[in-house]
Amino acid sequence: MPPLHVEPTVRNSVPRHEGVTTILLTTLNVVGVLVGYIITMLLARQLANDEFEQYIGAIATLGLLASLGEAGFGKYGLRIVPVFVAGTQPSPLRSYLRFALGGTLLMSLLVGLGVAMIQAPMLETHQRNVMFLAIVSLPVVAAAGVTIDLLMALQMATRATLVSRVLVPLTTLWLVGITTIEMGITPFRAVLCFCAGSTVGLIVGMLLLIGRSRHYANKSTDTSVLSTWARDSFSYLVFYALIAWLFRATLVVAYHVPHQGHQVAILAPAFETGCLILLLAKATDKYFQPMIALGLETSQWRRLTEMRRTRLWVISSGVLIFLATVFFAGDEILMLYGERFAASYIPLCIVAFGSSVWTLFSLSPTFLLFAGERRTLLSLLCIHAVSLVVLLVLFFEAFGAAGAAAAYSISISSFAISNLLFANRHFRKLRSRSMSRRKQGRGQLSSRREPRPS
Repeated sequence: MPPLHVEPTVRNSVPRHEGVTTILLTTLNVVGVLVGYIITMLLARQLANDEFEQYIGAIATLGLLASLGEAGFGKYGLRIVPVFVAGTQPSPLRSYLRFALGGTLLMSLLVGLGVAMIQAPMLETHQRNVMFLAIVSLPVVAAAGVTIDLLMALQMATRATLVSRVLVPLTTLWLVGITTIEMGITPFRAVLCFCAGSTVGLIVGMLLLIGRSRHYANKSTDTSVLSTWARDSFSYLVFYALIAWLFRATLVVAYHVPHQGHQVAILAPAFETGCLILLLAKATDKYFQPMIALGLETSQWRRLTEMRRTRLWVISSGVLIFLATVFFAGDEILMLYGERFAASYIPLCIVAFGSSVWTLFSLSPTFLLFAGERRTLLSLLCIHAVSLVVLLVLFFEAFGAAGAAAAYSISISSFAISNLLFANRHFRKLRSRSMSRRKQGRGQLSSRREPRPS
């Protein structure tokens, strides 16, 4: 892909007050977490163990498939949309927005059709109906996710977070409550409420996206640009699909492999609680990713360093509070799901530790991806994706829910630390090269200004 031109005004377009915005986004995410917690607790109390496993299995599978359905369009948008916005000349911004949403719908339809054909002979009738509903809703959920990413790329972080972390879960909670009171909740109806909430989020997000994009003059695009977008988006799809696999595969694989008792039901609250800290990383990362893109384009190494320090200060405080809460109050939190979930405490602590390690260093893979180190990132992803499956099969059979939690924590912690080491090394290399070029440029300029001997 040819280098993207950035006008001098880009330096002034980078948002300031990162700390204040990060805290605001974190607060909104906490609200969303609390609402989501109420939804899961309500369903855990109303559904039997096997019904709760059906709901968890369908939602976990839907989340994993949505990462494939998004096809990398939203994540790639976080890379190029801020550069389009920063320019003063007309850009293909609106063309890319249409391209991203259309590509998402097409990809999710293809993924859903393929998975439906595979899943049909594997599940019993009552399980198949719940899973098929989730698969049918895949295009809506995937499109909603891409819309949120594009709003983030357009630097509408607060409104995007309000939609995804407040409006959607509140709508879902209201629907679950009404359904429980009026006709009784079932796994099928619970998944239907979840998908309806995503539909509301997609509609509101699209209205915001259309309203914002109208302010930018559009530049006509040719076929070669569309093919470039498709190729680069596919590379982002591979990376982010593998990352989604690391986070979502544990529940999905555990649900589909033979297991004794209700180990998936025990594992679900541990992941629901232990992965809450990931929302902090997810919200703040989407705020900082456009800054990384602009910083790399304009070689603002000092600003990137300051941004990392600001983020680390906020994130570290949140991680310490989260771990202390889990270790000392985990039993009481799990009792909110019901007394039968007391056995989830050990898996909860294990999952919380791995999720916290990732949260501290979650921007490292984005930096490697944006900086062009795709081969390094892909190698690390493949290694840890395979190791997760191997450890999961071995540990889940031997130790149940605690073993599955250990497989997740080992894999995700190793992946986070490996990315940090490679990202730091590449950052130093880029900064050194940039400083060398600047010194050479100053030397050539001074030599040209020296008076010639008479």
